[in-house]
Amino acid sequence: MLACCTFSAFGQQNYSVEKIDPSLIKNADAVIRENQVVIEVEAIDEVTIKTFRVVTVFNESGDSYTRALEFYDESSKINEQEAIIYDSRGEEVDKIKSRDFKDQSNFDSFILFSDNRVSYLNYTPRQYPYTVAYTSEVETNNSVFLPDWFPMEGYDVSVEKSSYRLLNPGNIPLRSIERNFQGFEIANNNTKHELEYHLTNAPAVEYEILSPSLKSFVPRLLVALDKFHLEGVDGVASNWEEMGKWMYDELVAEHDQIPAATIQKVTNLTSDASTIEEKARRIYQYVQDNTRYIAVMYGIGGWEPALAADVDRLGYGDCKALTNYTMALLKSQGIESYYSVVYGGEKRNIDPEFTKMQGNHVILNIPNEKGEDFWLECTSQEDPFNYLGDFTDDRYVLRVKPDGGELVKTRRYSEDDNLQKTKCEIELDGDGNFTASLERSSFGVPYGEVYRLESKTEKDRKEYYLDEWSRFQNITFSKIDFENRRDTIEFRESIDFSGARLATKAGKRLLLPLSFIQQEQVSLGKNEDRKRPVKLLRGRSYEDDFVFMLPEGFQIETLPENKILLTEYGQMSIEISSSENDGKESIHVKRKMKIREGEWEAEKYPDFRKFIYNVNHLNGLKAVIVQSNT
Repeated sequence: MLACCTFSAFGQQNYSVEKIDPSLIKNADAVIRENQVVIEVEAIDEVTIKTFRVVTVFNESGDSYTRALEFYDESSKINEQEAIIYDSRGEEVDKIKSRDFKDQSNFDSFILFSDNRVSYLNYTPRQYPYTVAYTSEVETNNSVFLPDWFPMEGYDVSVEKSSYRLLNPGNIPLRSIERNFQGFEIANNNTKHELEYHLTNAPAVEYEILSPSLKSFVPRLLVALDKFHLEGVDGVASNWEEMGKWMYDELVAEHDQIPAATIQKVTNLTSDASTIEEKARRIYQYVQDNTRYIAVMYGIGGWEPALAADVDRLGYGDCKALTNYTMALLKSQGIESYYSVVYGGEKRNIDPEFTKMQGNHVILNIPNEKGEDFWLECTSQEDPFNYLGDFTDDRYVLRVKPDGGELVKTRRYSEDDNLQKTKCEIELDGDGNFTASLERSSFGVPYGEVYRLESKTEKDRKEYYLDEWSRFQNITFSKIDFENRRDTIEFRESIDFSGARLATKAGKRLLLPLSFIQQEQVSLGKNEDRKRPVKLLRGRSYEDDFVFMLPEGFQIETLPENKILLTEYGQMSIEISSSENDGKESIHVKRKMKIREGEWEAEKYPDFRKFIYNVNHLNGLKAVIVQSNT
């Protein structure tokens, strides 16, 4: 049947750049001239995927959109792979056969073993624009990962034509869901057991700062079979409960045996712990002290965790193995916990409305009847107990239980949780140079951004602060100390340093910036034709206390007024006062700022931009101090 679905033959069409509609060239790094994907499911363990793809690339930023590559492993093979290169006039300049594609293992340096490989076009263009016409055919035994349709593949890429066809001659129960189709030229010719979609003439989407993720507003088609196959194992799942049950039975069950000697060690370790939380804390620390993270693509397509006994013996594992090992140790002490599948990295949810194999990471969930559940990142040797940070916070995960799966959400860090508190005394000299003593505490997501400084070398620590405080000149450090309070998840920095020209000299006067440590500055363009909402993924709070001790013989000439800024996006206040001690004046600055998490319609962008402008203005306030005549 697949033979009937032939693609346009190479060379039959004119791929001259002149043939592209000017509306598709506007703002485009590349134009997808044609992208045809045909999937035939002969059986749950017999799938063929054919691709014909033509992409015109206008600049270096568009090179990645050629996407002339295929992944394969022991359960799949590449039957065909070929590319033809055309110049701007549509004339053929090169042909790359399958044997000329570059083939290499698809793993990073920290992966110990993987049979995953990638075959890809390694082409350096002679000039821009150029066009790549690519064809491939891949066979696989795994039907659990049927390709979805994502025709608009990124920012700054237009689409002339994109099509997706799924043939299902065996009439295997099939599910699909359409997302964000409104407003696009999309046609379909679907039947109960087969799918066919076509998109045409979609202009490039320009990136807009602080906008929702691309996938939230461009077309997507999600596809899954109710009956599927993964590396020799069949499965049936049409909802998350069934998917979790299958994952537990086939991937997780009977992987939790650990040696009696290890159980005894853990029993001794936790014998005087009076609560489940304290026992779990000690076991988590034991895992961190005795294992390390190395990715091992083990069993059933890399989705099966290594045996707990093997992790115990070897002392290493990937996220699946280390999570399973921690779960086994907790179980040995009667503590219930659950293997949980999640998308790690950019905030992304497992889709609660559509069941299929999703996620790229595994963490551990420990139910807590007295409050919020505990969550453990088992790959880290440094993370505190029950700390997720921005890698897996506030998103749906699939909790895998013996009686089935369930979707639950990980912890959300609010703007009050994400707090940085800074206290700093700054002593000035008559030339505007300074010596400072700083104390800073970080909580929530900011904790995760700084706590690894503790394990850095002295050189790396200094480089970090030189980069953070690059506006200061000639910085030298006399003290850099840290205190990592893992139990309360607080990281404290104590830093003594000096630098030149904090204040600008103007005759007898010094112009003194009052925001000694500035928060991250955001510059927002006018974006008058804003199309998408403003979205802030996480809120954050700052509380700063700066004391400036004036040089001998200087006095305050001008202080800015206190300011309060209140908006729906956040708030900021700055209080400025002065005092005198033994004839020496000082300026005291208290600054508080809160940025709220949220999403606001595009029409509010100018108002939001004004808020950021006002924040930056308040951060730029200066005092004027003057040398007395005496």
